[in-house]
Amino acid sequence: LLSQLRRYGGLTALESGNGDHENGRWSIIAAGPIKSIQIVNSYKSVEIIEQLDELLSVIPKIDHELPFIGGVLGHISYDLGIPDLCSPLNLPCFSEQPKLFAGLYPWAFVIDHQKKQTNLVYWHGLSPIDYEELIAFTAKKPSVSPFSLTQPFKSRWDKQDYATKIQQIHRYINNGDCYQVNLAQCFKGSFKGDTLDAYDRLKYTAQVPYACYFEFNDMQFASMSPEMFISGSKGKLITKPIKGTQPRGSNPKTDDLNKAALKGSSKDKAENLMIVDLLRNDLSKNATQVDVPRLFDVESFTTVHHLVSTITATINDKVSPFKLLLDAFPGGSITGAPKKRAMEIIGELENIPRSFYCGSSFFCSANDNFSSNILIRSFLFQNEEVMTWSGGGIIADSKWDLEYKESLDKISRLMECLKR
Repeated sequence: LLSQLRRYGGLTALESGNGDHENGRWSIIAAGPIKSIQIVNSYKSVEIIEQLDELLSVIPKIDHELPFIGGVLGHISYDLGIPDLCSPLNLPCFSEQPKLFAGLYPWAFVIDHQKKQTNLVYWHGLSPIDYEELIAFTAKKPSVSPFSLTQPFKSRWDKQDYATKIQQIHRYINNGDCYQVNLAQCFKGSFKGDTLDAYDRLKYTAQVPYACYFEFNDMQFASMSPEMFISGSKGKLITKPIKGTQPRGSNPKTDDLNKAALKGSSKDKAENLMIVDLLRNDLSKNATQVDVPRLFDVESFTTVHHLVSTITATINDKVSPFKLLLDAFPGGSITGAPKKRAMEIIGELENIPRSFYCGSSFFCSANDNFSSNILIRSFLFQNEEVMTWSGGGIIADSKWDLEYKESLDKISRLMECLKR
């Protein structure tokens, strides 16, 4: 579907690569938005919310059991949260990227991985693309050239650079500036071939519930995210922050030991709890009855184990889901606490924009369902160059060598799968 639909522009896939996960039932694939908005430079969140609400209002609201029945699909760059960013743009192509783009999609393929069934949602009178034309695409074979790296991934930092930055964060913590900072290192390589082939390999390797792929002009972006940001339906919302990681073991015994170590880690629990408190505060701006029904669960994926907590709340009457999203953006799990100061420190130490890494992809449907992820385990493809990032929460107890290893545990298997 992706290879056939990209001809219409605005290709977006919000996919589950793990149908066994509790949040892994659905995938949504669409292209050819009939209206769109782009935020490139300065912005006011009130104006963005108004534009997004106006987009969604074109499709009448109806009840339906599918998660998406037409509506808005969009992507937010992490850099939207820092309009005063003054770090040098080390890659010229970054200046051409929007900080947010979203479109109105009157049709979409909605795939149910539990029932092994594909649904085509289609609004007659709104879509300029013929219904039968879309149906025909499901029977066509893809035309995708093989992806390969022409230069291997290389980090912008060596180990000493990483250690120095951890030391700087510890000084900030000791001086009372912050409690936690999520530091990410960036890796860069070059490639040839079709990025859809790369996405297919990444999705198979990661098998996560919040994978996504989107294209914008000459940029392609893929994220193998295990992390929900904010999702909601019928006035209720949920967020599931991740903080705490252990690699999967090479055998069942080692794997169980790693899982038990994560479950019993006071350091990882401290990281997680800081972000839980931050998100409770963010959600309380637009919601009530904020609760934490599950704290410090371990969720296992093909490459790592994660410590995950669950926060629920009731949305205040007449609050736009877009306001809920932007008021909590970016997610606290990829900034640190307190959020504003942590983001300032991130900008200083990373010294390069994150682009859509640590941003969010989202949908808001005409049946009032909405959902968003955190764009981690991400790969940005542009001008035959590919970038990826990996980070972790740094607190007072963090040891730089263990944090460095954790950052590699999160991304190394994904980088490796693109070498073939």
